[in-house]
Amino acid sequence: MNTTMRFTTSWDDGHPFDMRVADLLDKHGLTGTFYVPARVAPGGCCNPDGFQVLDPQQLRELAARFEVGSHTLDHKSLDSLPTDEARRQIEAGKAWLEDQLGRRVDGFCYPNGHHDAGVRALVRDCGFTYGRTTEDLHDGVGDDPFQMPVSLQFHTRRRRIDVARLFVRQERRRLGEGRWKRRLPVFAAALSADDFEACFRRLVDRACAKGSVFHVWGHSWEIDRLGAWKLLDNVLRYAAERVPRAARVTNEALMAGRALDSRAQPAPR
Repeated sequence: MNTTMRFTTSWDDGHPFDMRVADLLDKHGLTGTFYVPARVAPGGCCNPDGFQVLDPQQLRELAARFEVGSHTLDHKSLDSLPTDEARRQIEAGKAWLEDQLGRRVDGFCYPNGHHDAGVRALVRDCGFTYGRTTEDLHDGVGDDPFQMPVSLQFHTRRRRIDVARLFVRQERRRLGEGRWKRRLPVFAAALSADDFEACFRRLVDRACAKGSVFHVWGHSWEIDRLGAWKLLDNVLRYAAERVPRAARVTNEALMAGRALDSRAQPAPR
């Protein structure tokens, strides 16, 4: 096996069910990163009523076991806000989380995956070292630490047609950037399976064989809404069976070692 293979997980929004995800990761000897906003404000597309995030004690417990990153103050899409408000969301979210944890926070995740060059510059200027996106079907870390991609979203309805639709939708949003070329190999592999568990296994096997990155991400509130805790247990068990312990990393560790990632490619010209 190529020793550059890396496996990581991400969990967004800071719902109290994150503690249940954390317990499953611990059960299988896996790790990852939890991105927590100060609150999920009402009006969001997935959670119109909003919710209270992890309390301070839960946050500290989580941070003692995993990486915890910032997800803004109110979980608002930053590319739709005036620049001053976007900066406030980023800065205040970082300050709040650092106050809760009593330590510096370096990782950031864009709410709803929405970002542009201006937003990325704000995240960098506010003192973060990387920004994670929701652009999936990647098997590396990319060339820009503020456009960290992912491989696959945890979702029970992730079938061939859903993979294809998401691929097209994300490419339309990034029209002209040429990133689709990097995604094609993983896209083709994902299309070879017609349910989430089979797709997860196929992409983990591919990453192990090729020595590449596999990065699964999701939402604990969505896992509960879909009644998918058993499915999560099953796929994490499979990952633990296939992935060497040295290859199990947080997002911060993955980005810190990005210079060693043989899959990283130069930016498109």
